[in-house]
Amino acid sequence: MEKLTRKSTRFLPFILLAMGLAPVPAAHAQSSATRVFSIPDGAGFYVDGTYYDHAVSFIWPAGSKHTLYVNALVQTDSTNKTAYTFTNWSLGTQVLQSNPLMVTADPSISEIHAVFAISYALYVRFYRCNSIPSNCTPPGTIYVNGTATVGDVDLYFPAASTVVLQASPNPGYIFTGWQPGFNQVIQGFLNTVTMNAPVGAYPGFQVTRPITLNSDPPGLQVLADHTPVYTPSTLEWGWNTTHTVGPVSPQQDNKGMYWAFSSWSDGGAPTHSYQVAQYVTPDSLTATYVRAEPVGVVSSPAGFKIKVDGRDNWPSNTFWWGVGETHHLEAPAQPTDAQGRGWTFTGWSNGAPATQDFVVPADRVDGGVMLTATYQPLGRLTVTSSLAGTAVLVDGSLCKTPCDVQRPLGTQVRVSAPPTQSLSAGVRADFQGWADGSAGERVFTLSNDALTAAAVFRTMNQLIAVANPPEGAQLQTQPASPDGFYDAKASVTLTLNAVPGYRLRQWDGDASGSSPTAVVAMNAPRTVRALLDRVPYIAPTGVENAAGATPQPGIAPGSIASVYGGSMGNDTASGPASPLVQSLSGVTVTSGDRILPLFFVSPAQINFLLPADFPLGQAALTVSAPGQADLRATFLAVHNAPGIFTQTIGGQAYALALHEDGSTVTPDAPASAGELLTLYGTGFGPTDRPRPMGFALPAQPRYQITDPVGVAIGDGTVSPEASFAAPGRIGIDAVQFRINDPALAGTNASLHLTINGRDSNTVLLPVK
Repeated sequence: MEKLTRKSTRFLPFILLAMGLAPVPAAHAQSSATRVFSIPDGAGFYVDGTYYDHAVSFIWPAGSKHTLYVNALVQTDSTNKTAYTFTNWSLGTQVLQSNPLMVTADPSISEIHAVFAISYALYVRFYRCNSIPSNCTPPGTIYVNGTATVGDVDLYFPAASTVVLQASPNPGYIFTGWQPGFNQVIQGFLNTVTMNAPVGAYPGFQVTRPITLNSDPPGLQVLADHTPVYTPSTLEWGWNTTHTVGPVSPQQDNKGMYWAFSSWSDGGAPTHSYQVAQYVTPDSLTATYVRAEPVGVVSSPAGFKIKVDGRDNWPSNTFWWGVGETHHLEAPAQPTDAQGRGWTFTGWSNGAPATQDFVVPADRVDGGVMLTATYQPLGRLTVTSSLAGTAVLVDGSLCKTPCDVQRPLGTQVRVSAPPTQSLSAGVRADFQGWADGSAGERVFTLSNDALTAAAVFRTMNQLIAVANPPEGAQLQTQPASPDGFYDAKASVTLTLNAVPGYRLRQWDGDASGSSPTAVVAMNAPRTVRALLDRVPYIAPTGVENAAGATPQPGIAPGSIASVYGGSMGNDTASGPASPLVQSLSGVTVTSGDRILPLFFVSPAQINFLLPADFPLGQAALTVSAPGQADLRATFLAVHNAPGIFTQTIGGQAYALALHEDGSTVTPDAPASAGELLTLYGTGFGPTDRPRPMGFALPAQPRYQITDPVGVAIGDGTVSPEASFAAPGRIGIDAVQFRINDPALAGTNASLHLTINGRDSNTVLLPVK
């Protein structure tokens, strides 16, 4: 095989014609450019005796003769790992098999190339022997596409071809695997190589040690790397390799006797790893077996899961255990059968407790042992309910229904139900009794027969009915309920009674419409809102003395009066003390053609001055506010309508009176006997001179009350020292008197005025 070199290629780019030669005919004077190369590049060839290994171009005269030749039909590269095998010369698409190739130059021939087939080396490396073959001891044989090789070798295969390598260890060795590499697919001892480049394959072999697996008694099976083998069995295991040994237990010998694993000669676990040491001397392992006997582990009644050596999912409840072995058994204390009934453990057939360590006896080898866990049923009481989610009381403890009570036979169980219990927001259940017609607490004695009890409940749904605003109406329900809960089958009629100043706009929530009556079905919790609108109004007796209600109706000219109602304007406002104004926040009060002076206005109350010259008798007034209809009311103007101003202390009405020093009389500062007291009110009647309209009275002269005034206090009367219109005030009257009755000392004396035969309201006066 000729080596290819990388020396500079010698070529003659031009063939020169001697200028001094004889003339040549024109046809022979034509030249052609011809390129000669190899496929692939790098393979060597000769042109007219000169060697080339790359493409070369020539200028040849037409008709000239040239020799192209490939001397080495098989060539390798510098690494000896790639081979080129000559196949043919090619002229365009024409394949030319001759070699050498005689070429006559012609302008139509521009290229000629030598075609080579590529092969790559597959070099297998695992054993080299420098001695004669008979003295060589290779560790194994490698089959290359079925052809055996026993040492290192280089073989060439066409590019893109596939080669299958098979490793076979020789006696005394094991195959340890192929070294992974490119273009190799390894599957155990097989290696499939794709020849896309030179490839090295490296099989591994290891020296073995004979390991003999024995059993006592002989002839039984053991597991070698999870594979059953009969003993004795000698295996070749490689140095430093790890293998798994284990017993086959239980197993039956050829005489029909059963055996159970007992121990290994190396003291290892039943299934354990065995590490092969680097010795050529044989080794052995012996599995010792003992006689096995069948042990059945069952329950009575059947079906309860018993733990055997920590498991309760064995495929069978019959076990083959060796004589002398110890096994852990656990019988459940209170299992439940498929019907949900509980049972209680009563004992094992061998008299052991529920949890025991059972030692396999030697005297039962032939007949075996049957271990039975015996159970007794629990008494069972099931309490159901007509409503899901309800609970009952079992011996005083809540139990959600259906309540399953399981206890020893003969146990007494007390069952009752709460009178009512919440199920969810706005929903509750009311206990009605038991399905068998009984009521109250039940007592059951548990027996072998399953007992049942059914509690009957009634669903109650809550009705929340409110007015918005709350003070605008009263809501009545029919039928009535003390706590707002109704039977789910009931219908409730709601009736709205709006107070003066309000009217129903519409129902909202679980009712609709604008009728004062609505009907609600109580099959679910309900919330109903009555949406109210405010409407302006004056109360039926809404025009009265500003000091409060008096025994006789009517207001006196020159006094302060109040109008009570609702929505009589939008704002609250107070006017100046003097002079009074005729409009506050756009609100005016008129009577006939007169505009009345105002002290104070609000949506619910207006205080005004009835002029001193106002005519007596029935009269009417009109309240006008921006953006709403006028309100009208009637009142009676009378000569005298005395009213005493009060102060509320501790929920009681005390007279607004001043001590002689000007301080207020209160329960903490009571009136003293003999001191001059000043009592304030309004509506005492006309004065000795006309009161100015809407202006505060001057300090002097006093405006004296012309009608006789009497002061009734306690059980007696006193004569006032003075009665007059209060200076610096408008519409306020005063009376001055002294207390001389010692019987009043230390009391809250009742007090009222009588003017011209008309009584005032009654108030309290604390007396020291």
